Amino acid sequence: MKFLAAVARRDASGLLSSCRPSTPARDGFGFPRSHRLTKEADLEAVRRTGKRMHTDHLEARAAASLLPNPRVGVVVPKYKQRIVARNRLKRRLRELARIRLLPALGQLDLLVRAKPGAYRSTFAELTSDIESIARWADSLRQAP
Repeated sequence: MKFLAAVARRDASGLLSSCRPSTPARDGFGFPRSHRLTKEADLEAVRRTGKRMHTDHLEARAAASLLPNPRVGVVVPKYKQRIVARNRLKRRLRELARIRLLPALGQLDLLVRAKPGAYRSTFAELTSDIESIARWADSLRQAP
């Protein structure tokens, strides 16, 4: 009962919860929504019509876009892994996509899909795979 009384007093006082607000990304360090492939129809279009490349831990598909900015989608299937490992892999791939892929893409939509071995890979191995994909995407962009 004591706990409920304390909660009631806190609620009555109008104080905010003890949770800290989320920290916004610094300027230049965000992954803007305009640069993400999020709609299922867009993902499916890249999956169907895009050119494909495989690395040790990732599969990439790229398709031309009519938009002036590049877009990247990251797909990490479950592969019977725990959610913590899946979320870690998604965060790593999104960060690598933001830093390494977006500057190299031009007017391309790129879909990056993790293979089962990506869960066991190091950040350096993922970086190497993403850099290979960036070089491949740059060659696609410059091809006539």
